[in-house]
Amino acid sequence: MNIKNALFLFFFVISFNSFCQIDIFSEQISLDSIINSTSDEPNVVLSPDGQTLYFTRKNHPQNAGGSKDQGDIWMSEKNENGAWTQAYNLKEINDERSNHIIGFLDSGRTLLLSNDNKLAVTYFNNDQWSTPKPFNIPYLNSKSKELTASVSADGKHILFGMESFGNYGVEDLYLSRMKPDGSWTSPKNLGAAINTQNQEITPFLAADNKTLFFSSNGHEGEGSFDIFMSTRLDDTWQKWSTPVNLGPKINTKGRERSFTFLLDDEYAYLSSTQNSDGFGDIKKVKIAPEISPIEIIEDTVQVIDIVEEEKIIAISGMVKDKKTNETIIGAEIYVTTEPINKEFKTLTNSQGAYNLTVDEGNNYIVKVKAFRYLSAEAVVTDASLLNNEQLTFSLEPIIEGNTVTLDHVLFEQGKAVLIQGSEKELDLVVEMMKYNPDVSIFLSGHTDNQGKASLNIALSEDRVQTVMKYLVAQGVNKRRISGKGFGGTKPIASNASTETRKLNRRVEFTVHKIKK
Repeated sequence: MNIKNALFLFFFVISFNSFCQIDIFSEQISLDSIINSTSDEPNVVLSPDGQTLYFTRKNHPQNAGGSKDQGDIWMSEKNENGAWTQAYNLKEINDERSNHIIGFLDSGRTLLLSNDNKLAVTYFNNDQWSTPKPFNIPYLNSKSKELTASVSADGKHILFGMESFGNYGVEDLYLSRMKPDGSWTSPKNLGAAINTQNQEITPFLAADNKTLFFSSNGHEGEGSFDIFMSTRLDDTWQKWSTPVNLGPKINTKGRERSFTFLLDDEYAYLSSTQNSDGFGDIKKVKIAPEISPIEIIEDTVQVIDIVEEEKIIAISGMVKDKKTNETIIGAEIYVTTEPINKEFKTLTNSQGAYNLTVDEGNNYIVKVKAFRYLSAEAVVTDASLLNNEQLTFSLEPIIEGNTVTLDHVLFEQGKAVLIQGSEKELDLVVEMMKYNPDVSIFLSGHTDNQGKASLNIALSEDRVQTVMKYLVAQGVNKRRISGKGFGGTKPIASNASTETRKLNRRVEFTVHKIKK
């Protein structure tokens, strides 16, 4: 084999392995009545050492709440021959609520679970599990009937399948990461490559923290819910390879969910309704995972060039009504990345949330507009804020009688000349007027009480005329604008100090009329 052909083969194997990380060598194998019952066993978790199998069992007579109980955590241990022993109820951590296993936060002594969709943690001490205590993830708010989740092998990432803010459909996949101080970030949607308008549930992250397995009825599949695999492409956790169906050896016409495995085990486990004793049974399939840390190719310059990723920034947040604090559905989000001036667009979903990814730049201009609202704009210069924080906008509603202060419309001292930069906020008013063509506004100009009152009234009137002329010059019909200068007669703050007097120097508009 010559050098050229050898290099070609080397690159092919690396590229193939980077997206095909698991081989399936058998069809589903039932664990029979040792593990399964005529009840539903919908999810499964392996202990870090692979010696214990934990799973949830619904509506079983031996559950804490009897046959009406929506979930207890059960377990089975391997014997000296490596076979699973008869499963039993882990009674010390179950109650009459819906109890579901999530995963381990350490080597096997700290177990995360959910009680009626609320997270809890229990510790193994003196050969028994402690009473579960609440576990806090900021802004975790699941609207789903069942919260599904898992913990990464290193205990530093928790993935959720739930209906929450920022959804693309019903249940979406979210990520929370451990901070250096041990606290956790608020859940962040994994983006449109993974999530669909339907349901994505039971996420599982392989030990490389890159390869994601999940169940979905929104990607093309064999049955109602199938298992899919996707590879994380960068550190934003927003860019993923196209999800791949694991195929007919795993997926059937039934419901497959809760796929999990350890890298050094020859079997993966899942829940399936195909040929089950009950609604869902725990099954296993023989596998050969080929999942390795990316460090194995770091010393090969040519391969690094092949897998080098385009840098992107993930942006998410909420849009709300400033008066009622209710979320706004269908608001338009525009993000322009500078200096390349490339624009990205999305809409808020049914929860008033938005998610999108944009190319990395120096500045990010984020503009939000909605029917019957004044548009808003923010300029962000720190990309890390966008990746780690929600960017929330509160829009002023365009309703009759609502008065909006134009805080950033400023004038030269004692003059009716706009200070450079004031046009930005006035342009938002222009946009609102064009977006809501049946709206008329009344402009009011105000000053503080310093100086002669008649001069203040004249100055405020001149400033109203300056604003009016600007709006008309930008295409707003002058018949839709009226106004008046009030001088210092209508203060909104005390005139006793310099700091409070400046609040009185303002231009406002009031929604004067909306044509019916």
